[in-house]
Amino acid sequence: MKRLSIILMCFATLSFVSCSSMKSLTASDAAAKAVGQSTANALIGLYKSYKANGTISLSNTTDLTNALALATGYTGYRSNQTNSSYKTSFAAGMVAAGGSLITSANVNSVINTMNNLTGLNVNASNISQNVNTVTSIITLLQALGTAQ
Repeated sequence: MKRLSIILMCFATLSFVSCSSMKSLTASDAAAKAVGQSTANALIGLYKSYKANGTISLSNTTDLTNALALATGYTGYRSNQTNSSYKTSFAAGMVAAGGSLITSANVNSVINTMNNLTGLNVNASNISQNVNTVTSIITLLQALGTAQ
C-alpha cells in the first residue's frame, strides 16, 4: 500500500510537471499531432477500462496513467485552441490513433466534449480535485460511447 502511494505521488508530480510544460509547447503540426495521438490512446485506454468495469479508478495505475495523459493532452489543446493549425493537427492525431472509436466523423464532437469539461485541470497540490477529474472523464467516455 505504501509503495502504491509513492507511485501515485510520483505520477501526480510528473503530471503537474508535464501539464506545466505543455503550456510552453511549440504549436507545431508534428507536436500537435503527437499530443492528439497520446490523448486518443489515453482516452481509448480509459474507455476500455470503463466498459469493462463500469467506472475508472485512480487507484488503478493504468487508469491513473491514462487520466494524467488525457489531462496533459487537454492542457495542450486548451493552451493552443486559438491556433487553427494546431487544432487541425491535434484532431488528425486523435483520428490516427483512435481506431474505430475516434474517427473523422466524431473527432470534433469528442474534442468539443473534452474542451467543455472543467475537471480535467489536474493540479498535483489539490488531490481532492481527482473526484472532479474522474467525473469529467466518465462524462467524456459516455459521450464517446454514444458517438459510435
